[in-house]
Amino acid sequence: MTDIRIFRGNQIGGCVTVISTEYEGDIHRIMIDYGSSLPGSDKQKDFQYPWEEKPVDAVFFTHYHGDHAGRLMEIPKNIPIYMGSTARQVMINIHEALGKSDRVDDAEDHRQQVALLKEDKRVKVFRRQGRCYETVHLPGFQVEPYSVDHSAYDAYMFLIEAADAERPDGKYRILHTGDFRGHGRRGKVMMPLIESYIHEFGKRKVDTLVIEGTMMSRSDEEVLSETEMQMQAARFLYQHKYAFLICSSTNLDSLASFYQAAQMTNRRYGRYIYVYSEYFRKQLELFTKTAGSFTDVYKFERVARLLDMDTIPPGQKKKVPMTRREMMEKFGFLAVIKPEDFYGKYIDMFIDAYKAGRIDEMPVLIYSMWDGYVQEYRIGKNGEKTVNKAKKDAWIDFLRRQEEKGVLVKHLHTSGHAAVQMLADVINAVDPQDKIYPMHTECADDFKTLPIKPELRQRIVTMPE
Repeated sequence: MTDIRIFRGNQIGGCVTVISTEYEGDIHRIMIDYGSSLPGSDKQKDFQYPWEEKPVDAVFFTHYHGDHAGRLMEIPKNIPIYMGSTARQVMINIHEALGKSDRVDDAEDHRQQVALLKEDKRVKVFRRQGRCYETVHLPGFQVEPYSVDHSAYDAYMFLIEAADAERPDGKYRILHTGDFRGHGRRGKVMMPLIESYIHEFGKRKVDTLVIEGTMMSRSDEEVLSETEMQMQAARFLYQHKYAFLICSSTNLDSLASFYQAAQMTNRRYGRYIYVYSEYFRKQLELFTKTAGSFTDVYKFERVARLLDMDTIPPGQKKKVPMTRREMMEKFGFLAVIKPEDFYGKYIDMFIDAYKAGRIDEMPVLIYSMWDGYVQEYRIGKNGEKTVNKAKKDAWIDFLRRQEEKGVLVKHLHTSGHAAVQMLADVINAVDPQDKIYPMHTECADDFKTLPIKPELRQRIVTMPE
């Protein structure tokens, strides 16, 4: 008999799925994700899995976000780990940078994570096979990884076939979506993928669907497509020559949207994107080599570091070469910063340049992350106003200070998670025959209000843990 347990599924982040089955007289288990609870979660302490009492044969990671892969070091050393190859390198880049930083207290922990991630015998990556990825075979399980669209590049959902003597064909099939969405550049392939690869055009059915539901608590949010956001960004950048951007270093699609928007605003030269660190530059280089091998949309070719703004770029043939700062003042720029006081100095440089008359307009700032981090309060469905537990006071203060200086702050962001209608479309398309487990959501019960087939509503099961 196949058993599915979801831990911390009733919150956004820190969710853990454990699937067990009996095979050749023994109980075998696999785990999907082992991450940290997000700030503002009702659960202050992370879930502790009983590794010795209920050992698992392998841990599969859907993607590299900390609420899914942030507790890598706690996994016993004898357990193999599976993840995407680019996801692995993204995590190595992150932990190498933190391991070299004098601004963190746990640098040694990050260096140890780098060492673990580089263990080829233990960390196994999904290998491409034609248009898909090779099936992973374990005692009692076959796991098929499928690439999905998410704000983290190289994210996966898994079709798990568990050995089950009680089933007519000896298999119990579980589709675990991980985090996904339909409004990204690759989101349109989700429905054809379900029909052709998951269902094999009607030849096989899914017994249980484990599906994320992050946006169930944010159903009133406007969800832009990435291309819509890019066009809004292009219009804004066309009007504003000197723009700073707050955006995650690992959100490939949004970074690509803003980079492409910047290129659209200057037909002759394009516009450079300046990044706050060598680490950020390495991530863009990685995305260019991986995602950029499929489409030019993901190629970041005009990139420089803010740290180098007072240097002269190589290759200039002018009699009086220009420094990068002079080029930024003349041609404009898009510069990615963090919402921290240390990076406010770069904004101040161009405020000063405006006051000195070297540039003819004030710099602007685009905030492209979840608004929940910079909102003091949350408004519930009943209209009740409560303190926002997820807010980052330092970020709120940073944005407020920029506005006090006269800097226009524009909020322009799109979610990395499936909109409510997309959740319903996926449930209807997968058509699970046995159960539906919502996870990664604060509103699991609201799944029963989705526009799905009546018989599917009866299959929705919410877990207390």
